[in-house]
Amino acid sequence: MLNILVTGSLMMNIFTTDINHDYLDSQIQIGVDNFKIEYDEYQKSHYFNGEHIDVIAAKLDKYLHSTLSGKGRFIAEYSISVGMDPYLATAVMLQETGCQWTCSKLTRTCNNVGGNKGKPSCNGGSYRKFDTIEDGIKFAINKLNSYYSKGKTTPKQINPHYAEDKTWYKKVENYMKKLKG
Repeated sequence: MLNILVTGSLMMNIFTTDINHDYLDSQIQIGVDNFKIEYDEYQKSHYFNGEHIDVIAAKLDKYLHSTLSGKGRFIAEYSISVGMDPYLATAVMLQETGCQWTCSKLTRTCNNVGGNKGKPSCNGGSYRKFDTIEDGIKFAINKLNSYYSKGKTTPKQINPHYAEDKTWYKKVENYMKKLKG
């Protein structure tokens, strides 16, 4: 047992020390506010429409083969980071590349997953070449996001701006249903 001798005046100071409750409350509030900010950032980067990125990536990977095999997480992360629906982005890539089975030659040789035209040229043609598959994926997502961020959030709304085929949107919608399944 430990005996502590405390003089009366010291004892008085211990019990009469003022505690600044307003200051303590403000520090607690700052901690809570910081937690909310961190939690919101975590939610934005790890969830899309309430679905965790791991679940989304696994769903995407079930349909991504050939050159896009195993790229579900990359597509999901990048899509979510720019505010794009990862299912829509992946459905467009599947429609444009055939990567549910074997990716198109354009995808395999030029890393072009969106049927995007431009320079640098892929083998002298009008389609664009990308150094890596990740660069091709980012470009395709950014292009789609240029429509998506302006309120064109469905394949039907994007169709007239993206593809000449008037039934393109139906094919993309079918891929979206499979991916979400």
